[in-house]
Amino acid sequence: MQYDAVILAGGVNSSELKKIAPYDNEALIIIGKYPMIYYVYNALRQSSQVRNIVISGPTEALRNIFAREEKLFFVEGGKNAVESLACAVKLLREKGTTERLLVLPTDIPFITTTAIDDFANQCRNYEADFFYAITSREVNELKFPGVVRTYVKLKDGVFTGGNLFILRSEIIDQVLEKASQIVERRKNPLAIASLFGFGLMWRYLTRRLSIAAAEKRFFKVLGIKGKAIISPYAEVGVDVDKPSDLEIAQKYLLDLTL
Repeated sequence: MQYDAVILAGGVNSSELKKIAPYDNEALIIIGKYPMIYYVYNALRQSSQVRNIVISGPTEALRNIFAREEKLFFVEGGKNAVESLACAVKLLREKGTTERLLVLPTDIPFITTTAIDDFANQCRNYEADFFYAITSREVNELKFPGVVRTYVKLKDGVFTGGNLFILRSEIIDQVLEKASQIVERRKNPLAIASLFGFGLMWRYLTRRLSIAAAEKRFFKVLGIKGKAIISPYAEVGVDVDKPSDLEIAQKYLLDLTL
């Protein structure tokens, strides 16, 4: 099975990060020798599991970066990640999209083809509408010591949200509103839990919330079957959205390109 893929590249550069990387869009920040989005695209394009790729973001600037690439399409991004995804899905539907889409943001320059393929292969072992990567604190800190992430303490362990998603294209229209609320609260686990009811929030506060219970509540609230995939690759869970992250990326990725 091959996937069509969407790179969400509409993220506006934060004021904190912009102080040391003066670009209006995160995708265009130079890391080592290349714009940040280049690393994401390169890892994605090398996967044999990926067919067409749509980049949702500032189309004029992005076309200049990838002028010679094939099976690559561009669409202007929306006001947030959910709207940008909707724009990309609309374009893919016009071209005859695959049943499932692989979605990832532009601010994960550490991502590798191996990590992408592992996530996609794991997803094939389950029946679900929506798959979401997560990584453990141990995996992240072993690979990237000192990196700051938002972690959630569950019965199954301590995890952070990953940045890879696979979903059935048909469910996009069904969950846009709720997904927007989740995106707005993505840095606040308690706020996300509150969206799904007091019972789930209480189990989170008392550290009795399990991955399975969260998946069950996800289905009850949204009407879609979600599945968390535990990735053994820290590259899935570490993004670049603050100066300390960019400093790590500059050192790590420059070493790889030397």
